[in-house]
Amino acid sequence: MTPSHSLTPPSPPALALLLLALAAAYLLGSDPDRWPPGKNIMMLNHMAIAENLSPEHGFLGFYEQRLDDEGRRVYVPYNRFPVFGHLLIKLVTLPFPDDGWTRLRAARLLMLALHAAAAALAWLALRRLVRDPWTALAATLLAFSSFHALYFADMVATEGAVGLFGLLLVFHGMAVFATEGRYGQLVAKTCGALLLDWHVYALVGPFVALGLASAWRRGDGRAARRCLTLGVVAVLFGSVVLGANVAREHAALGGETPLAELPSVRSALQRTGVVSRGAFDWPGFAEQQFSRIGLASVPYAVSRFVVDVGETPVARRYGTPSLVAVSVLAVLATLVLVVRPTVRCRLPLAALALSGPCWAIVMRETVRFGGHEFNGMFYTGVPLVLFALTLPRPGRPGVRRRVTVLAAAATFVLSCFLMARTTHDPELAELERMRAADSDAIWNLAEGKTVTVLTRLYYYSRGVVKTDLDKRHLADFVLGDRLAGVRSLTPDNRSSFLYDSSVYEAALTRYERRADAQRPVLQSPDHDVHFFRNERGGELLYLRRECPAAMDLQGWPRFFLHVHPVDANDLPADRRRHGFENRDFDHSRFWRRDGKCYAVRSLPDYGIASIRTGQFVARREGYEQVWAGSFSPSDRQCRLS
Repeated sequence: MTPSHSLTPPSPPALALLLLALAAAYLLGSDPDRWPPGKNIMMLNHMAIAENLSPEHGFLGFYEQRLDDEGRRVYVPYNRFPVFGHLLIKLVTLPFPDDGWTRLRAARLLMLALHAAAAALAWLALRRLVRDPWTALAATLLAFSSFHALYFADMVATEGAVGLFGLLLVFHGMAVFATEGRYGQLVAKTCGALLLDWHVYALVGPFVALGLASAWRRGDGRAARRCLTLGVVAVLFGSVVLGANVAREHAALGGETPLAELPSVRSALQRTGVVSRGAFDWPGFAEQQFSRIGLASVPYAVSRFVVDVGETPVARRYGTPSLVAVSVLAVLATLVLVVRPTVRCRLPLAALALSGPCWAIVMRETVRFGGHEFNGMFYTGVPLVLFALTLPRPGRPGVRRRVTVLAAAATFVLSCFLMARTTHDPELAELERMRAADSDAIWNLAEGKTVTVLTRLYYYSRGVVKTDLDKRHLADFVLGDRLAGVRSLTPDNRSSFLYDSSVYEAALTRYERRADAQRPVLQSPDHDVHFFRNERGGELLYLRRECPAAMDLQGWPRFFLHVHPVDANDLPADRRRHGFENRDFDHSRFWRRDGKCYAVRSLPDYGIASIRTGQFVARREGYEQVWAGSFSPSDRQCRLS
């Protein structure tokens, strides 16, 4: 590769406009009421990993501790990522040790800052490659206006903005190398980015492969050696980082777990498809990825009218013909444009455009899941290259270029504004504040103790050891729903409550006696459902009549619980159109006692017209009902279907 030294001079006005657009748009993302649904579980997982990083644990990435069969504390590692992304999260949350909500908000702001820095790196790189700061600015703003780029900008995860920042840091290094021949800084940026995330390989791989092919065709031995050296250094450096993670994980698990059985190793083998999970649906996978490329190639201000993302956390309607058509056209146009002889420095542009598809194919076993929709962020390389090579550049009418830049800036800001409206949910934000406050109260009391967890936690645990149900006799505390007449150690909480273990056991014995003294309101082939009134409205006791000690609770179908109120206005705003409140739950709510399994579920304190409950199995094509029944708390008349 022959560097070109005729660089475009710096353009302060273009940089100022870029920073102004980013600042104006991302300020919307700092609103604490902007809480995009569908991301909280992943964010809290990564928050837990960051919270637990410490010299005490050898900087092991784990999200909880549990008791093993012998009563010893063991880690549940999530050590598959480079440690420095989580260290950044921990660094910004350290000033707020006793305020979980503020910690989470600080981490979200860090993600927005990294996302803005990624956009700035994209502009700096394109400015060099297309020799025009204004064309680079318009291309950057349009590419970062897409649904994925905006929706997941503040997702707290090293797989989001952290990974995108690392990817574009290396792309900038490639641009500097292509224009100035500075090879050392490309190697340094590659190694630095590998400390943050593994997405770098999706860019370095195509760069090395295409570079070797080009050098071989030209007979350029020096260029071939440089490309090969970059690939070898990236593999070796990444192996050292991952090897350190695996070594820490092996030591933390007692040094007895075989290498192939370590959680991070098993995860890597499954994510890359080395260990098959069954037949892979390649046509469905291709359709899904083409739809993601289509969403990445169109600004959100346009795509929101094509795909309905207002009612769902992410765009679920894969296979939309318009999106697939846009994707195919964008990919073909990008490939045709990149291979044109008139395009200078084609290698970095081609590698960036291919990085998203390369990552998706290698990581197909993970990328194909709807919960990993954020991977659409890494298709941003396609529109970046496409717009950079098609928008007006020097030599064309100046008015046309200025209009293009202003239109791109307006599109970016409008897309951000519309995204903020889509994700502005004060009720959901208030719910997350409540959960954060409840979690802080729980973990401050239970830190260093053992807790049996019966409720699904939407926040992360700090310094406690969790137990399974069959080890509850070893626990100091029980964490579950509110039980009527039982004193909670966290009386001011609003969702999850902490109880002394012995007090909770005594309360469950009283529930069992009450169930023996009355007829159930519903009976399925395996379960009895009892209804108890109390001062807060009521509770349901689910009892499985036969539950041997060896029975696998995790094999049970999931339970649904739909509460229909007398007055629909009593429902949360997001449930009013459905007409009922959803309180579904799973096996984790159940206790096993004296050959029986049972769970207690509290009911809301508003007037209840009817309750419908039962079990279902999730199938690929939908939900299959196992059994269902309904009854009215006022007359206890029940119907089983």
